[in-house]
Amino acid sequence: MSGWIEALLGAVAVVCLLAVVYSYAIYPLVLFVVAALRQAARDAAFVWRKHDRRRAEAVAGDWPAVAIVISAYDEERHLARRIDNLLALDYPADRLRAYIGSDGSRDRTAEILAQHGGDPRIRGFAFELNRGKAEVLNDLVSRTDEPLLVFSDANTFFRPDALKRLVAAFADPAVGGVTGELRLMGNDGDNQDSLYWRVEQFLKFFESRLGALLGANGAIYAIRRTLWKPLARDTICDDFCVAMNVAATGARLVYEPRAWAEEDTPEHMGEEFHRRVRIGIGNFQALLRHPEYLLRTPPATRFAYVSHKVLRWIAPHLLIVALAASAVLATGSTAWAAATLAQALSYGGAALALQQVRRGRRLPRPLMLAAFLFALNWAFLVASWRYASGRYSGAWGRTSR
Repeated sequence: MSGWIEALLGAVAVVCLLAVVYSYAIYPLVLFVVAALRQAARDAAFVWRKHDRRRAEAVAGDWPAVAIVISAYDEERHLARRIDNLLALDYPADRLRAYIGSDGSRDRTAEILAQHGGDPRIRGFAFELNRGKAEVLNDLVSRTDEPLLVFSDANTFFRPDALKRLVAAFADPAVGGVTGELRLMGNDGDNQDSLYWRVEQFLKFFESRLGALLGANGAIYAIRRTLWKPLARDTICDDFCVAMNVAATGARLVYEPRAWAEEDTPEHMGEEFHRRVRIGIGNFQALLRHPEYLLRTPPATRFAYVSHKVLRWIAPHLLIVALAASAVLATGSTAWAAATLAQALSYGGAALALQQVRRGRRLPRPLMLAAFLFALNWAFLVASWRYASGRYSGAWGRTSR
């Protein structure tokens, strides 16, 4: 093998590995440092020039009209309790409307909607034809005239003050969308000890501080109705696309962690895996269908999009390329042979840990994290193949989440 080919393969292996390490480990540190420096600059401006460093908030008693939009499919298990949850929100009743559409549900979802038809705050629509979530969202939004749209799910439950927390941020005219915080509830209560979940919340908080928030949490987010753009009928990651469409207009997306919503976690990692595959397909769909997310969003958003999203979506492909390049180089280098063995053992160990988790065994937290990351990257790999082969649709994918 010629020297330049060896050099090229070595560079490919190193760059691919570093790209993955950067996205998962280095980017959070860079984000924190940049956000801290920006906050320090704002604080200095406040002290020296008396520039206000905090965003405006809505004045009590001056709450705008809000439309809560929910597309539901076979949600008889949650819907009645969800409607009660909406009616119990701390928000002026005359400025709150919930538009809930049953997308050709085969259970009692439409019947439950009809039972709540007497309350003017609940507007239920029992669509007989199953069209997919994106189509139902388009339909429901077309029936609203409220200036703010709040999107959520039938199996999500807001804290009483969550809506006011979301809406308050729109007092700043530069804000086009606000996402709240989803708290996952396990069988034994709060599930916030997941390291990966905590890191995602960390990233979301500091990306918001830099004006680089990516997408929204589909369980609880809001946008200005004037910034709504109808979705393609087969859209899978509707929440991500709705929010990024807002960012592509130049409006700000912000994160409001005080706006809480709760949702149950899947009982089995296998169920979560299928959900991850579907989300992964939606990620690749958005990446290839919407180049404007890279071309028309603010520079900070583009930087975060590549660092936080794109590199993670293609991480398994990068790891495979790195392993293949290392294996070729291993034939003539002890160092590369060791590097190849280390990579193979790492992936094999993570796969074994995942197998143990699926059998219900409790492992130390580092091994649990390794199992989760292996499952996540395997899901992205499967998703990329299914998207490339066209083996997907915009129809509903049912899990407990």
